[in-house]
Amino acid sequence: MSTHLVWFRSDLRTLDNPALYAAAAEGKVTALFLLTPEQWQQHGIAAKKISFLLRSVDCLSENLANLGIATRIVTGSCFNDAAEKVVSVAQEIGASRVFWNNEIALDEQRRDTQVQKALTANGIEVRRTEAATSLPVGAVRKPDGMPYSVFTPYKKRWISLSVDRGIQTLPVPDPQGPAVTAAVAPETINGVSKMAGADDWPAGESSALTLLDKFLDAAVENYATHRDLPSLSGTSKLSPHLAAGTVSANQCLRKAYRRNQERLVGGNESIDTWISELIWREFYNHIMAENPHLAMGRAFKTETDALPWNRDTEQLELWQRGETGFPFVDAGMRQLNRTGWMHNRLRMVTAQFLAKHLFIDWRLGESYFMSQLVDGDFAANNGGWQWSASTGTDAVPYFRIFNPIRQAERFDPDGAFVRSMIPELAGASAKQTLEPWKFGGVGSYPKPMIDLSAARDKTLQVWKATKKQLELR
Repeated sequence: MSTHLVWFRSDLRTLDNPALYAAAAEGKVTALFLLTPEQWQQHGIAAKKISFLLRSVDCLSENLANLGIATRIVTGSCFNDAAEKVVSVAQEIGASRVFWNNEIALDEQRRDTQVQKALTANGIEVRRTEAATSLPVGAVRKPDGMPYSVFTPYKKRWISLSVDRGIQTLPVPDPQGPAVTAAVAPETINGVSKMAGADDWPAGESSALTLLDKFLDAAVENYATHRDLPSLSGTSKLSPHLAAGTVSANQCLRKAYRRNQERLVGGNESIDTWISELIWREFYNHIMAENPHLAMGRAFKTETDALPWNRDTEQLELWQRGETGFPFVDAGMRQLNRTGWMHNRLRMVTAQFLAKHLFIDWRLGESYFMSQLVDGDFAANNGGWQWSASTGTDAVPYFRIFNPIRQAERFDPDGAFVRSMIPELAGASAKQTLEPWKFGGVGSYPKPMIDLSAARDKTLQVWKATKKQLELR
């Protein structure tokens, strides 16, 4: 029987794992996870996400050990030494083939190209499979073969293809022998503790599946109405697991499909809405794959790179700390800083405040989010920021600017969320949580850092002037 190496990355699961399933079907498997702390630092990955990954690797290693599959956890530094590390392990175990599931981001693609060349040069075959999205990147295209850049037609085509193909998931491979000893990731890496955030964010495949079942059994019924209310637990909280690959998009979609009378659209309104959010994730991955300049700090609408963005450090830091003087914005930022996660409605509100009211370069906000998010995912984070800043595909128009006070009135009318996140306003009335300055201020909570109306007008003027200049070129 031939020996195979499976290189795990952002697919830390045994269920619905094409690379693992294919490798186990053809030979005896050893698993590999490569720790790259310097690369994580270069990419600005949050400490909470690194902790979550380390715990998820431990869970994966234990699950694989029960299948008789040993795991090698190897510490490197960055993607540049991945080829050396993977080749070394493959040669050490006598692997004839190395399997992995493709990743979509540009640096990861370049890394994989280097690793494949090195393996091939050493006479080791490479098998690459798709698992990052439900439908392979490039499969969803217009009739003329061109990629989509607008969500609604993309979604329609995605649903059509998915119905035709069927949403299938792969089982766990059969055990290849008696259980073996599970490998364990380091307790700390570059000062990051593996157990940081463990109580808030249980990691691993079993936790992901429990969370998915719990959501689809109950909370999903109110998803359409509760998902925009940050004071309620109305969302799935599966985003860290999707980012780490402890659960696949296919698994989520298949269970939602079965729960939704075997429909992807036209069933229960709340399940339809959640499925649509999963398709947004597919869409942003599709956009990233088709537009590599997004991984180089460029806007999707490249002409918007001409905008004269503000880079005021003091204003940026007030926003980062949640001290803007606008409670709904500050509550969102403090939730992010405290928990490593932010409600999606608040992600839009805080992003628009930075990019529209402060007119600070959206890339600074994008990188700050990544430095804090336990569910940091480049495609989703970049897509969300460019949507909010009006620089992205199918983005909100530049003249649509969320008013954080009106947003709070709609989505936190009683002030419950604001009070839960801002100690200075813990005893404030509902009206005080909207506009505390109108009541002479509340305790030590800061005054508004800007005049919303004046800031909005200034941003619109800059956009109009820049668009006019571009038209004259």
